[in-house]
Amino acid sequence: MFLRHRIGNSARGRQPRFVHWYVRVPVKLFVFAVVTFFVLFPSPGQFVRHLSRLRNLDAIVEPDAPQLAEWEEELQDWATSYRARLEAGLSEEAKTVGDGDVPPVNEMQRRVQGMVLERVRYAWDWDTWGSADYIPTVAEMFAAAAGDPHGELREDCDGRAVLAASLMRRMGYKADLVTDLRHVWVKTPQGEWMGPGKAKAMVSTPEGTRLNWAVALGNVPMSLSYGISVFPLARELVILAAAYVLLLHTRTPWRTALLAAVLLVQGLLFMRCGVFSPQQIAGFGRSWPATIGLLHIVGGICILLVVSHRARLAAPRARA
Repeated sequence: MFLRHRIGNSARGRQPRFVHWYVRVPVKLFVFAVVTFFVLFPSPGQFVRHLSRLRNLDAIVEPDAPQLAEWEEELQDWATSYRARLEAGLSEEAKTVGDGDVPPVNEMQRRVQGMVLERVRYAWDWDTWGSADYIPTVAEMFAAAAGDPHGELREDCDGRAVLAASLMRRMGYKADLVTDLRHVWVKTPQGEWMGPGKAKAMVSTPEGTRLNWAVALGNVPMSLSYGISVFPLARELVILAAAYVLLLHTRTPWRTALLAAVLLVQGLLFMRCGVFSPQQIAGFGRSWPATIGLLHIVGGICILLVVSHRARLAAPRARA
């Protein structure tokens, strides 16, 4: 009788834990993924449009956008003035152009870049569009400006690059979009501009976006680190709180729970002070806050996992 009682308790103690683990982990991962997604992208429809545009960056370059007509007129006036100065011999630099484009491509690039940087105020996508990342059309940018109290265009690097590439094509020059997953710039046969990066993860082509998987995967750590360092802290704390609650066991001692919470928050604050960079990590340079922050977060998660595991193991004995 005693043996049967012990076996019954043992079986009842093991089976619920197995079933509980089997259901608990996927459900918690799903909940965390949903919370993270809606913190980063509150509008699912906007996120779908963003993904579609990443698949074909070339389609987002709109040289025929009617909103650019006034900008084109100013560029044409500048080009006419440039040619007049050339003919009058007032531009020493222009005399070396020869029989090529007048004005030459590099001059047009500088003019377009200056125009875009001057007229488009830099603003993060979460301030303009409410999402962690969003590539807008030319029409969307001007529509947002129309709703702005000051009527000014506000965009980050991707919107500025879209405008610059669209203007270049409108003026008859070839221009493509390039991104390393952290920054977006413009590429022409004569060079790269709008703050070019080094490694090209995605490049626009008439056939669709060309993706370099090796470069893209290699850029993920730095891109995520950069995103954490500039994303609104309040939103990041929501994600962190979701992870904390999902990992926390009800039997966790309050001192241990507090220690884990401090490590997680402190780790996040450290990560916001540095960006992972292979060159910097090699010499443990300015990227050290991100490294320390990651270690703090990993430490906090490990504490929660270990304590929660021990609490679940002790729960059947407590019931017995």
